[in-house]
Amino acid sequence: MENLFTSKYSTDIVGINSGFDREIITGSLISLTYPKGLQRHLRASHILLKEFKAYAISLAKELKENSIKLSEEEKAYFKYLNNSKTDKEKLIKTILQERGQTPGIIAVLHSLETDYGFDIQGNQSTHKIELIGKKRKCLHIYFYFIDEIYGLCYFRVQTFFPFKIQIYLNGKEKLALDMSKDNIQYIKSDNCFNWIDDIKKAQELSDKINVSELHSTFDKWTEKYVPILKKLSENWPLKYQWSIKQVEYATDIIFNSEQRLDILFNQLLVYCNNTALPENVMSFLGKKMSGKQSGRIQSSCKRTYNGFRIKHQSGFLSIKMYNKAGNVLRIELTVNKVSELKVYRDVHHKNGTVTKELSQMEKSIYSLPYIIRFGKANTSRYLDFLSKMEDNSRGISELSDFTNRKTDNNRNYRGFNPLNENELLIFQALIHGALIANGFTSKNLKAYLSQIFKEQNWTTSKISRLLKRLIVFNLVKRLKKTYKYFLTEKGRIIITMFLKLRNMTIIPTLNTLLNELSPVLI
Repeated sequence: MENLFTSKYSTDIVGINSGFDREIITGSLISLTYPKGLQRHLRASHILLKEFKAYAISLAKELKENSIKLSEEEKAYFKYLNNSKTDKEKLIKTILQERGQTPGIIAVLHSLETDYGFDIQGNQSTHKIELIGKKRKCLHIYFYFIDEIYGLCYFRVQTFFPFKIQIYLNGKEKLALDMSKDNIQYIKSDNCFNWIDDIKKAQELSDKINVSELHSTFDKWTEKYVPILKKLSENWPLKYQWSIKQVEYATDIIFNSEQRLDILFNQLLVYCNNTALPENVMSFLGKKMSGKQSGRIQSSCKRTYNGFRIKHQSGFLSIKMYNKAGNVLRIELTVNKVSELKVYRDVHHKNGTVTKELSQMEKSIYSLPYIIRFGKANTSRYLDFLSKMEDNSRGISELSDFTNRKTDNNRNYRGFNPLNENELLIFQALIHGALIANGFTSKNLKAYLSQIFKEQNWTTSKISRLLKRLIVFNLVKRLKKTYKYFLTEKGRIIITMFLKLRNMTIIPTLNTLLNELSPVLI
C-alpha cells in the first residue's frame, strides 16, 4: 500500500500487511423474521397458533440435544453459563492451552440471552390470539471450533423463532493458515504478524477472497449445527441469508524497531488528538461534511490493555490507530453498518434494467470485496494525514539517551540533569574558548573546574571518571595516540542548547512569573 507515510518512514518499516480482522456475520431465515411471514409458514405446516409454543419448544429441544450429542462425539468442553456476560473468549483461551490447535469443536456453551423473538398474545378488540414480535429471553448455543481453512471461529444459534445465526471468524487466523500452506515463514503475536518472510505474497493471499466458497462453508456449518432446517423446509423451502453485521479491516505497518515505533507513536497520538478536525475525520472515512450525517463526529484517546489508542468516529464508522505486539502500528477501520457506505455497483431496477451507479452498499456477504477496496482507500487517506506530522523522534531519542542511565563494560553511568547547577557549571567549563580551540587534557579540565568549584576537591581520579562519563554519552571524544580531548559535534549542540535554555528562557520566565504573584501567595 503506497502512501506518503510509508514513503517517509521507508527505512524504518519492514513491511505492510492489510486484511480483514474481526468479521461478524449474521444468518436469517427472511420469511420467519416478521409475524406475517411466520404465520404463512405455520399455515403451510398445518400448525395452529395455539400449537405454536409447543412446536417451537420441540424445535428448541432438538437443537439442544444435537449440541450435546456433538460435544460428546468430539469430546468437547460443555457448559451452561449462568451469566450471559461471562467472558467466553477468556474461557476458550484457557481450554485451548490444554487442548491444542487441532481442528474440531473446542467447546459447546449454552447461554440464556435476550434477542428478538415471537410470542402469542390475546387481542382484546378481536378476542383472538395473535403472533407478535418482541424482545425475549431464550437459550443461545455457542459452538467454538477450529476450522482447517478459517481457524478459530464460533457459530451461535438462537433456539427459538426466528432461529437467527451469528458467526465469528478472523481474517488474520485464515491468513496464518494460508501462509503455512504456502510455506511462508512468519512470527505471529496477539492477532498480528511481527514479521513475514514474503510480505508481497502474503498480501496477495490476504486480498484473495472467494465469497461463494465462504457462502458454501456457512451453509455446511448450518447443516451440522442447525439440523432443524430440514424440518422447517419440508413444506416451505427455507435458506439462510448471510449478512455483514460488523467487519474490521486492519492495516499492520511492521517496524524494524520497537523503540523507534514507541517514540513515533507517542508523537502521532498527540498530533492526531490536537490536529484532527471533524472535516478530517469525515475525509478519513470517505465522507463529506454536509450536515446530514448521522451520529456525532468525534476523536477520542483511550488507554487499553495494549497501551493507548486513538479513535475517530462518525456514526457507525470508525478508524483507530494503536501500537500492537511491540513493533506493529495498526490502522483499523471498523464498519458496524455496511449500508452507511456507498460504492459504484450494479443496481437492479424494478423494470428489470441494471445500471452501474453510486449506491448504498448491500448488507450481503458479497459486499466483502467492496470493503477491501474501501478499507485500503480510507487507510491510505489517514496515513497521508499522519505523514504531515513534523517528526521529532531524533530529538526525543537523543534527549532520552542524554538523561537516562547507560551501561558500558558492565559499569553504570548516570545520565545528565540539564537543570542541575553543578552539571551546568561543568558544561560552561567544557565550552570555554581555550578548551574548545585546541582541545584539552585532564590537567586543563581540572584547572578550570577547580576555579569554578572552589569548595570542591577535583582529584585526578574524579576528573577521569567525569571524562569517562562524557565519553560514554558521546559528548567528548579522545584524540588517538594523545591525551587530548575534544567536544563532539553532538556535545557542542546539546551543551550550548541547555545553557541557552537555562539562561535565556527558564530563569527569565520563572522570574517574571514569580514577580507577578502577590506577596500573600509567595
